[in-house]
Amino acid sequence: METAKRSAEQLARDAQRKRRKQAKTDAKNGAQWDRCMFKVVRKNRFCNISRVPGSLFCGNHLPDSDAAVSSKSQKFKAATRRRVPCPVDASHTVYEFDLAKHVLVCNRVKDADAMKKLAYYSHNINSGSHSSVKEEGSTASSEEPAGDKENEHSEPSAQEQQGIIDKLVAIDFADLRKRIEAAYDSCVGELLLEKLQHKCCDQLFEEKKKAGASKSVLRHIEQQASIIGHMEQAKLLQDSNAAFVELGAGRGMLSLALAQMFPDSLYVLIDRAHTRGKADRFIGGDNKGDEGAKDTTLRAKIDIRHLNFAGMQEILDKPVVCMSKHLCGVATDLSLRAVAQTLPESSGGKETSSEITVSSSFQGLAIALCCHHVCAWEDYVNPSFFEAQGFKPQEFELLTSMTSWTTCGMGLEGDAVQHILGIRHVKCFY
Repeated sequence: METAKRSAEQLARDAQRKRRKQAKTDAKNGAQWDRCMFKVVRKNRFCNISRVPGSLFCGNHLPDSDAAVSSKSQKFKAATRRRVPCPVDASHTVYEFDLAKHVLVCNRVKDADAMKKLAYYSHNINSGSHSSVKEEGSTASSEEPAGDKENEHSEPSAQEQQGIIDKLVAIDFADLRKRIEAAYDSCVGELLLEKLQHKCCDQLFEEKKKAGASKSVLRHIEQQASIIGHMEQAKLLQDSNAAFVELGAGRGMLSLALAQMFPDSLYVLIDRAHTRGKADRFIGGDNKGDEGAKDTTLRAKIDIRHLNFAGMQEILDKPVVCMSKHLCGVATDLSLRAVAQTLPESSGGKETSSEITVSSSFQGLAIALCCHHVCAWEDYVNPSFFEAQGFKPQEFELLTSMTSWTTCGMGLEGDAVQHILGIRHVKCFY
């Protein structure tokens, strides 16, 4: 009886399977099959998975040659390939289809929120208050939008290119050159190169040299030694109780070098970006790890534009010495404002006249400048000086761009210049 019952059940299942198979065949032949058209040879049937919209196949079996069949798939693939600047920070790009999700989890958003919670954060406290004025007779069509982050990664349009060309054509470069050379001779003159050395970098230099370090690594150590040597020459290293503030610190290697001389001093490392290989834990104490650096090192992850020294409790009642190695142009302007306007007066400090705004706790600063081309007129600290030399605000961006000419190879020998430019004699002005 049981054997007969199992046989009957098996026959029923086989009959049901045949009916489903026949229904699929009839649907296919009658163009009613709405599932994937991929034939599974091993099972002698078609795939049961739903099709991708606009295609005859499911996502698993969609061939590359069939991608053109689906217009929706084409649009999706085009969207996935296109990258757009992040609206929070245009320095990186994201896929357009993932933009809404990215904004919620972007590290820059988290960093900005964390920065705003710092006691020494004051929004735009060091930004400039002046702005450039449009030239007389200029039209809106010829003005390039400032800070257009949306198009930062795109090539300029034909209209934008024409606007740039019109600006260049309108410039009298011969007159501009004369004014630049006159201002340079009057305000700068001859620059003397004075490369100093300091004992606090000697051991590190020898260790790196024996280890076969590259010229680039050794050059950085030499630069650090020269900066510290100039600081000592300017009598900025006389007080070991001072707080040494490194602006645009990066890894903090300048502070690490100085810590060989003053291991127990306070070092404040200010930088807005994440940095790998930080030297913070080797600064101060016995230079053996995090424990020795807790009381002697403060890492302030903040944009100098928003830095308010008055809220930094760690430097109160301490002499302050600021320093930096490779601080870009606009960051230098912001740093000067931060020092001049936000440094708190020490409790025992003397009252200063109303004309002097710098705190008496400020001992001095040493900055190695770089990246002059990123200076911004809105944040430039001395616009009256610039205009007094006969320049217009509209020419500021042009002059900052021209500062890069000093590294463009125009100082090569005549034969090399002829080979590169096709001309014999070239006089380049900076």
